[in-house]
Amino acid sequence: MFRLPAATWIASLALLGAATAAGAADDANFSIIGFSPDARYFAFEQYGYEDGSGAGFWEIDIIDLKTDEWVQGSPVTIRTDDEDPPLLSKVRAAAMEQAGPILQAVNITEPGEILAANPATEVVDDRTRITFDREYVSMGSMPSGDTYIRHELAVTPMPLPQPAACDPEDGDQAVGFTLTLKAIKRDFTHAIHTDKAIPRSRGCPVGYDLTAVVAHAGYPDEDRMVAIVGVYQRGWEGANHRYIAVPFVLSD
Repeated sequence: MFRLPAATWIASLALLGAATAAGAADDANFSIIGFSPDARYFAFEQYGYEDGSGAGFWEIDIIDLKTDEWVQGSPVTIRTDDEDPPLLSKVRAAAMEQAGPILQAVNITEPGEILAANPATEVVDDRTRITFDREYVSMGSMPSGDTYIRHELAVTPMPLPQPAACDPEDGDQAVGFTLTLKAIKRDFTHAIHTDKAIPRSRGCPVGYDLTAVVAHAGYPDEDRMVAIVGVYQRGWEGANHRYIAVPFVLSD
């Protein structure tokens, strides 16, 4: 089985970041739209300006967290072909007009809560791990690992057959990923997602990181949560950064 040493993988992400800055590739922003009251459905949006063309884009992703699939009609993507950079508010308005009926159909009405965030512009030693508490700990004074609510997510690349659209001569080999969840106090780790193939929707993914952990802000019967995984895709001028949502539940 092919494995990348941790140090090599972290260094690769650092190089991807450097290539992005040097090559003017693009990093999408993301924000939460919300959950359905029962936490079965989740929606978020990602947006920005494309590298090379400078076109504005806005994508709305609506996910069935029970089946780990997009809701029919999602994702909704709007892209402009304007030569001059458009106002993103106009691009979003067009995307929301198209996505509105879908959001209404699955009852996306409840806010989400960001438990941890690691944007691509934040300088950290390891972008492949993110540690979080499920609940607020007063003043953040709880000793590390001394609480049942503390967990760690980790993303690890894995080799898979190359998608037809990914020519290995064009750059790094495309990879899938495994996502694991660790209950720190119990020192118990298990996989919550393992790719079986690289989906076409990811383009040519050459790396991954962890961007955020999101939870329902209310008290649904089933506490489904979401890991926002950053996907580094081959672009015209470097590795572009996009996002996918991976659902999970805590093991306590």
